Amino acid sequence: MAGAVSIDITPPIGIHLHNWAYSPHPIATGIHQPLKAQILAVENSETGFIQLLVSVDFGWWMSAADEWTFRSAILQATKLPEAQLILALTHTHSGPSISRDDRDRPGGDLIEPYLDAVQEKIGLAAKEIMTKMVPCFIDWGYGLCTLAMNRDLYRSTEKRYVLAANDSVVADTTLLIGRVTTQDNQPIAVIGNYAAHPTSLGGLNSKISPDFIGSAREIVEKEHGGVFIYLQGASGDLSPCQQYAENTYVAEKNGSILGHAVLSTLFGMLDPGKTLTYDVTVESGAPLGTFVSQLKPQISSQLSEIRQLSLRTQRNEPPPTTNPVVMADRLLRASRIIGNVGSETTEFPVTFWKMGEAIFIAYPGEAYSLLQESLREAFPKRVILFINLANGAHCGYVAPQIAYDTSRYPAWQSPLHAGSLEQLISFCKEYISKD
Repeated sequence: MAGAVSIDITPPIGIHLHNWAYSPHPIATGIHQPLKAQILAVENSETGFIQLLVSVDFGWWMSAADEWTFRSAILQATKLPEAQLILALTHTHSGPSISRDDRDRPGGDLIEPYLDAVQEKIGLAAKEIMTKMVPCFIDWGYGLCTLAMNRDLYRSTEKRYVLAANDSVVADTTLLIGRVTTQDNQPIAVIGNYAAHPTSLGGLNSKISPDFIGSAREIVEKEHGGVFIYLQGASGDLSPCQQYAENTYVAEKNGSILGHAVLSTLFGMLDPGKTLTYDVTVESGAPLGTFVSQLKPQISSQLSEIRQLSLRTQRNEPPPTTNPVVMADRLLRASRIIGNVGSETTEFPVTFWKMGEAIFIAYPGEAYSLLQESLREAFPKRVILFINLANGAHCGYVAPQIAYDTSRYPAWQSPLHAGSLEQLISFCKEYISKD
């Protein structure tokens, strides 16, 4: 059983908008495309067990209190246990501030009423859709999308790494699609799990935008139907080649790349609920093997749990810069993020879901793509989704050892100590191995 709904959560013009340290704009001056919250509820008809997936066009939670206020309101409205909700952020860098600590900044007075309204709206919509679920098929398919590129580029003239497209490193272009349809082949939802930073638009843009997710969503929902639910993958080291633009056309172009890749993958999938089984060998000039399409056994098992991974922490001290405004912003962000972890160690919550044949892995950090590459390589026959920035306040990047060894931005920005990504990979491998 499943049901899905999309709701508009576009903030008012004039709300505080300052996701880039170099941005001259403190408030939103317009709307490029609407922000959305996409909601999918899935229920086991035999047990009544419900999993609620909520994808929101927000950037990142800077405060654990703000994040829990928002998520707990949805839990209260739906009466679900904590582990049965995944609240994931698409990670747009052109969304409003969602930090109540910005209340005294320009447009900051609009933040709290906006968040209160959105959490109530999501709670009501989720509660309603949970009463309107219908029998369904959920099918999974892997595809490719060339939008993402590695973004750890070494500049020998500057003697440091910068965040820019690096074509000397092969990026993970894996696109995982979940297609949810009624039993009479009507679309309910499309889950798109793909890793790429939504940084098409940079600090000179002053319009509210979901970045490339907006145009991808428009394309998929128009051509396929249903609700398109984008889940940000392990994108710590991945972003579009064309990015940091002022012109919103760049976000639309990037979204078109992703949207058409989603459609291509959907078109390549078998009919809902079907699988191919070997039929007969036909003797011709060569022996020809033939297949027939049949209904596949539906795996109805569902499980949701949150497990804590103990990680070491560090002082996230940004390097100095000659621009005092940028430096002040770096220090402010560092102080807020480190407030979400412990002083020496921290408990890093990892939400594990089993939904039929799929495993969802969600966590409140920005993991490098090595996480998803390693686990998919280790378990090639499993369907595994990875969700950055979910179910918790931003704990920083989860970067590999080499990022620390070479003083890359994700390493000095993060309050998580070197070795955290390697621990997370081992932690997830152990969990899946026991399944």
